[in-house]
Amino acid sequence: MSDPQSAASRLIWACMAIPFCLFLAWHQLINVPDGKTHLSFLDVGQGDSELIVSPSGKRILIDGGPDLTTLEQLGSHLDFFNRRIDLLILTHPHLDHIASFPAILKRYDIGQVLMSGVDYNQPRYAHMLAEMNAQKIPLLRSEPGHTIDIGDGLIFDMLWPPPDAFGTYHSNPHDEVVVLRARFKNHSALFTGDLEQRYEGKIIASGLDIHADILKIGHHGSLTSTSTGFLIAVHPDLAIISVGKANLFGHPKQAILDRLTHFGIPTKRTDRDGTIDVVWE
Repeated sequence: MSDPQSAASRLIWACMAIPFCLFLAWHQLINVPDGKTHLSFLDVGQGDSELIVSPSGKRILIDGGPDLTTLEQLGSHLDFFNRRIDLLILTHPHLDHIASFPAILKRYDIGQVLMSGVDYNQPRYAHMLAEMNAQKIPLLRSEPGHTIDIGDGLIFDMLWPPPDAFGTYHSNPHDEVVVLRARFKNHSALFTGDLEQRYEGKIIASGLDIHADILKIGHHGSLTSTSTGFLIAVHPDLAIISVGKANLFGHPKQAILDRLTHFGIPTKRTDRDGTIDVVWE
C-alpha cells in the first residue's frame, strides 16, 4: 500500500514540472531558425551589446556590456539547450563593452573571436584572453575590405581597424575600434562601437562602402562621435543609441540628437525603448 503523503508529493512535483516543460518547449519553438535575420540591440545599461541570429540560426554577439546583463539577456533570447555562439566580436576592451565576455566564454561554446587585438591593461580583457588561450579559440583579425560570410546570406564587411593594429599599445582603444557592416539581402546595419570622429573620417577616406539602413550610434551618443560627414556618408534610415538611464556622462548629448533630427533620422534608444529588435526578411 502506497504512502498517501508520498503520492501527494509526487503529484505536486508533477504539477510543477508540467509548466516548466511547456516553457522549455515554447522556448525551443520560438528559437527555431526561420530564414530571417534577427538583430537585438540589447538593453545593458551604459554600454554596448548586440546579438544577431542569422537565417540558419548562427549566433553573432557584438560586445558584452558593462556587467553580466548581457549573459542574462542571452538566456532569454537563445535556445536553452544550444550553448553555441558562432562568432564573438569585441569592438574594443573598455569595461562597458567587455564585462560579460569572460563568463560567456566559460558558459558557451565559442566558434571564433574577432577583435582588434590591441595591447590594453584591463583585467576583464586579460581574463578574456586567458580563457581564449586555454580553450584554443580561433582568433580573427580585422582586415578592412575583407568580408566574413556566415554562409546563409548574412555577410559582415570589415571596415576598421587596419590589421597592423594587432598587438600595438593604445592608451585610448577607441583609436582601433572594430567597425563592421552587416548585410542581408537589401538590408544593412553599421556597428561602430565607440568609433570617434577622426577615425570616421579615415573610414570615409578609405572609399569603402559604409551606407547602411541602421546606424548604431558611436560612443553612446557622445560628442566625440557621429560627425555630420559620417552621417551623410552612412545615410541611415534609423539610428540606434545604446545608453543607460540617467547615466553620469549625460549621453546621448543633445547636440547629437539635434544632428539626427536635422537629417530627419528616426532614433531609438535602449534607455527609453529597452532592447530594440529588428527582423530582416
